[in-house]
Amino acid sequence: MRWFKYFLTFCLISVCACLLGAYYMREYMVLQLKTLAVTSTSVVLSRPAPLSVGADLEQFQLLDRLRHLGYQRSTSSPMYPGEYLLTPGRLEIFLKGFSTSVASEKTGLVTLSLDKSKISEITRNGKSTSSILLEPEALSLLGASSTRMSLPKSLSVFPEKLKKAVLAIEDERFYSHFGIDPIGVARAISVNLKSGRMLQGGSTLTQQLAKNILLTNERNLSRKILEAICAILLETAFTKDQILEFYFNEVFLGQEGNVAIHGFAEASRSFFNKDVEDLSLEEAATLAGVVKAPTTFSPRRRPENAKERRALVLLKMRELGFISPEEETYARDAELKIAPPFHSKREAPFFVDYVRKVVEENVTLPIDSQDSLRIYTSLDRQYQQCADDAVKNGIDELEKKYPRIAKKRKTRPLQSALVSVIPASGEIVAWVGGRDYQLNQFDRVSMAKRQPGSAFKPFVYLTALDGSLNSYKVARTTSILEDQPVTIENPGSTPWTPSNYENSYRGEVTLREALTHSLNIPTVNLVQKVGIESIKRTASLFGFGDLPAVPSIALGAGEVTPLELSRAYSALAEGGLASHFHPVFDVTVNGRALLKLATNTSQERIASEAAVFVLTTIMQDVVDRGTATVIRQLGYKGAVAGKTGTTNDARDAWFAGFTPHLLTVVWVGFDDNSELGLTGGKAAAPIWANFMKCVAPLEPS
Repeated sequence: MRWFKYFLTFCLISVCACLLGAYYMREYMVLQLKTLAVTSTSVVLSRPAPLSVGADLEQFQLLDRLRHLGYQRSTSSPMYPGEYLLTPGRLEIFLKGFSTSVASEKTGLVTLSLDKSKISEITRNGKSTSSILLEPEALSLLGASSTRMSLPKSLSVFPEKLKKAVLAIEDERFYSHFGIDPIGVARAISVNLKSGRMLQGGSTLTQQLAKNILLTNERNLSRKILEAICAILLETAFTKDQILEFYFNEVFLGQEGNVAIHGFAEASRSFFNKDVEDLSLEEAATLAGVVKAPTTFSPRRRPENAKERRALVLLKMRELGFISPEEETYARDAELKIAPPFHSKREAPFFVDYVRKVVEENVTLPIDSQDSLRIYTSLDRQYQQCADDAVKNGIDELEKKYPRIAKKRKTRPLQSALVSVIPASGEIVAWVGGRDYQLNQFDRVSMAKRQPGSAFKPFVYLTALDGSLNSYKVARTTSILEDQPVTIENPGSTPWTPSNYENSYRGEVTLREALTHSLNIPTVNLVQKVGIESIKRTASLFGFGDLPAVPSIALGAGEVTPLELSRAYSALAEGGLASHFHPVFDVTVNGRALLKLATNTSQERIASEAAVFVLTTIMQDVVDRGTATVIRQLGYKGAVAGKTGTTNDARDAWFAGFTPHLLTVVWVGFDDNSELGLTGGKAAAPIWANFMKCVAPLEPS
């Protein structure tokens, strides 16, 4: 009898161990699912977007912004944060609210009265206000979680047609089984035995969910048994609707570049570029068909397979009475309209990489840690879109117009960089480091050292105009400069014989005319008068670093990055006041402030305001009647001062220009420093003009 007691004891211990193991497994899955919608991630966010009376909703792209922020359209007056209702002449938004060190907005219902598409009044709690702030938008996820993209939503958001499509093709008895479906298992065994291989698994939605959060994709008996156990445990922890909601948000539906698409909401965005609640029947059936094999039935990569699978989903829906025969026929024959793919789910990827470096230099916590970092930046998503479009379209246009450039594309693609800053605050609002981040991650804004060429000339002329910057005398705009061939002796080196761009000379010109038309010889003669050391001191004050003490400093000898050139020009835009640039405002970890890099209002005067004013009037002439008249020809009518830049042998093309509110620098060239053969006026200024035309409606009036 003793052996029987041992046996009973062993059985009791085994049962207790199994029960204890099942309990901890259940609790682990519960924890995994409850944190699914708030996965610990590090995210980079844009600047808050101010929305004021007089703004045009279409130009502001307000509805698009709301969708990016995860707001849901309501059928009645919004009652919860994150809802909005658009009716004729009225837009109601229940703001989510946010708070950073530089801006905040309370949660609550606001009403926008509309005159056509323009905001005529903004009210909150019955009181008028001049403006509101929309919360920052996510630009990119960082660290390991950057490979996963999802948009968690409540089950009520997903349309009935999508729910029925998924249930019809994946688990028609979902609401009646207990986690495993004996009928489905029997059917799968029968099919597999007849075929002699594993064709069906008989997994329920609950089993699929358990596999996704806990198990591997191995197809063997032990994994299937464990999957079934986990499914039963899930059914004891959650209601059917909760399980379905988790599944709809978690299910894997494909890969977009290096980003995994999870959930039907994100798949709807990726494949159809629309909110999941707006899906048509044929689109819902298409997404339901993808679940079985996201690669095989991808509507983007294998549209024919996707259409065949869609037809099967619709057939099952009709057989179950979910849709009518007429609806089945219409949806089955509908054209499969797939949105263009996103090459990267990250917005402003070059800027995000730069922000990562800035944060890592100031924060000891590694960005790849499991803590939830929120990095609040100065970037504006709409300005960034304008910058992306301007660079892409500008390069395409140059390659179309100049076939010799297009021929180099495979081996030496033409590149461009753009950085745009608000000089008064130092906020960087747009940043494009190259034509295609996926192909080349080298950031030309912060890392590409290139000669500024003629874009450096304003600092030569400022040295002559500002008595505090030279020991010669103060020049005037009417001062006369020689414009005829000259040879400059270089002690210890061969003589230097500079020339004007087209080898034409005017004899004598005024200082204003020399800079307006970017004449080389008068600039060289001016340097000889004020002295190379004076030019070097000015360059150092404006952040150019240690430039060579040679006569060719007049024409931009030495190297700078577009970011460094933008810092120098921002001081001109601010009347001779230098300020710091601010790509990052706040960094929080798990909601706690970790670092504040808010805008620094202190500015240092490095040049005479009067001299910079005179220089600015000359730089306005550069646009109105000088080397950058293409900006006016392309239709930009706002006030602007700027300077083109073309280096020796036309290897680099630049345009740096500023308006009363914004400074933007554009560079165009080849990474290997080969000859471009185009001036700044032909290559860079058009990109600048198209960017500014795009952002003009967003600029302060």
